[in-house]
Amino acid sequence: MCKHDHKPNNSHTRHGASLEHGEAHTHDHNSWTRRSFLSTLGFAAIGSSMMLGGMPVSTFARSKFFNRLASAENDRVLILIQLGGGNDGLNTIIPVTNDIYYQKRPTIGIRKQDSILLSDDIGMHPGMANLEPFWGDGNMAVIHNVGYASQNRSHARSTDIWTSASNANQNLNTGWAGRFLVEDNPDFIANPPEFPLGVRIGGSANVFQSEFGNLGVTFGGASQFTRFLEQGGFYDEDNVPANEFGRSLSFARKIANSSFKYLESIQAAADRASNLSDYPNTGLSRSLAVVARLIRGGLNTKMYLVSLGGFDTHNNQGSLTGGHANLLANISNSVNAFYSDLGTDNLSHRALTMTFSEFGRTLQENSSQGTDHGSSAPVLAFGPVKGGQYGSHATLAQLDRSGDPVYGTDYRSVYTSILDDWFGLHADDLNSVIPGQYNKIDFVDALATSNPVQNEIPRTVTLDQNYPNPFNPSTNIRFSLPAAGDIKLQVFDVNGRLVSTLINGVMSAGNHTATFNAGSLASGTYLYRLDTPAGPITRKMTLIK
Repeated sequence: MCKHDHKPNNSHTRHGASLEHGEAHTHDHNSWTRRSFLSTLGFAAIGSSMMLGGMPVSTFARSKFFNRLASAENDRVLILIQLGGGNDGLNTIIPVTNDIYYQKRPTIGIRKQDSILLSDDIGMHPGMANLEPFWGDGNMAVIHNVGYASQNRSHARSTDIWTSASNANQNLNTGWAGRFLVEDNPDFIANPPEFPLGVRIGGSANVFQSEFGNLGVTFGGASQFTRFLEQGGFYDEDNVPANEFGRSLSFARKIANSSFKYLESIQAAADRASNLSDYPNTGLSRSLAVVARLIRGGLNTKMYLVSLGGFDTHNNQGSLTGGHANLLANISNSVNAFYSDLGTDNLSHRALTMTFSEFGRTLQENSSQGTDHGSSAPVLAFGPVKGGQYGSHATLAQLDRSGDPVYGTDYRSVYTSILDDWFGLHADDLNSVIPGQYNKIDFVDALATSNPVQNEIPRTVTLDQNYPNPFNPSTNIRFSLPAAGDIKLQVFDVNGRLVSTLINGVMSAGNHTATFNAGSLASGTYLYRLDTPAGPITRKMTLIK
């Protein structure tokens, strides 16, 4: 693993961070690519290699920490999509009314009329059209302007920071998962786990790094996996050349054999299930198809990591079309296919999906119609979320010393929110996994169950925030009743005039959703009120056309 003894250089003027730096830039990318390649192969790791469904797969071992997740009374799954190379967040979630954005991006900027509007001043790249239904149904959250203090613009270093949950000035050689795999289960080598609780399909192996090596078990190819099953699962440790290479090969096979018990549970899950809808023919789609198959097959796995590369768009990035547009369309189409597949047999409520990238891109487009290594970027979340926008998009007036946006939300706040609200970890566990204190973001519904009980009755009357919000033209209003009763759900304008009565009558105990269509109304703020025997509850919502 690379050492980072130098003081982090936070500027994209760091030699090698921009295309114009020529040979130094090439060396920077070669180093990053070489390290990613070695990590994928699992060199210097406690592991072995295979492919499942044509994709490289790795698993990390059970520990007390992950045992706690497994024993939780839910079957929730987190899927991380790593966008390798540094995604251009400003052309993904677009400040469509910001003049500075268009001044700095005269060639690659996305016009308001071409974008998918999430609100009056925020748009989404038109290549992500297959995510528009997610937004409209409240199944997509946008966390704006995510990053960390003293942004590092090296691919390898910033990936280390994101995967280790460290500060920019900390050079940790272990990932957060690897550290606690060792601390919570120190006898993992002498007493190997029986099945995996995490699966990596591409992406960075650093999150599983420990002081003993990489705890991820990596499989190098589908044919190797098939041969393993056909021959009983073990490599021959003795049938090797009688030389140094043979001794090294025997040792590698011994390590691999000690981990092969994980494959039985993975393959059993894959054999029990298949994909129930079609996927695009892309690497990301095939990765997510494997995840869907394993979820459906009953693999008791809480975390998946998949990846999509190619986001290092230094030249010919494109605008409405081009390389970056194709990548965003790949995400959109793949996520859409994934949830369509899971939704076929009502499994989509189990899967929370989140994107992340090591950094965003520069505000200023470069002379090659591309962008260089930048600072913050949005995080997108899909599935059982509270749909909407969280945090504020960068104003583009407050910039760092490199001329790029200053982050508004620490990335560890996103992690903390997921671990707390999605997995339900207690404060002590959170502090162990993510050192330090970070504000939670309320984009995951902590009350929503991923394994619903049909006759579960709410304890109190609740009226949720409508989703999506802002909306155009329709939105959903969700409420809960602890007992049957006569209720009204009405919409008013800000002057108190009744606009619409959505419900007026007796409703059963339980959870309910009403849809409000404002197609004939003007943009503005509206109030919706739920009247029950326990009293009224009122919330605001915003219509933007």
